[in-house]
Amino acid sequence: MEKPIIIRVADVEGVRKDPPRVSRLLLSGKNVGARNASMGLNVTEVGSMIPDHTHTDSEELMYIVSGKARLVIEDGEEVYEIGPDTAIYTPLGVKHRLENIGDTELKLVWVYSPPLPAHRAEED
Repeated sequence: MEKPIIIRVADVEGVRKDPPRVSRLLLSGKNVGARNASMGLNVTEVGSMIPDHTHTDSEELMYIVSGKARLVIEDGEEVYEIGPDTAIYTPLGVKHRLENIGDTELKLVWVYSPPLPAHRAEED
């Protein structure tokens, strides 16, 4: 019988990205053997953003832990201001970005299902 695996954020090295933000891959095929989803934490600096991107093969789920963001869908067709305790579902192929419009770091948890190719175990 398999057992749960516990990962602490402090034990996972973050990857610094540009525009300024840090992403941590917390649960994935690479570290816990997860096959159907991957999960991580993103911390975006004040005035920065997660730039426009689209996922053609994975749905993206996000949960805002802290901070204030502007979610921009399809180059401004839809714009939402969101804060803590808000969940977001982004279907396949929908272009989106998150801008930190608050005065503190924007912290969010993300999940991809299925996992992005870079999150899969080597044998997948």
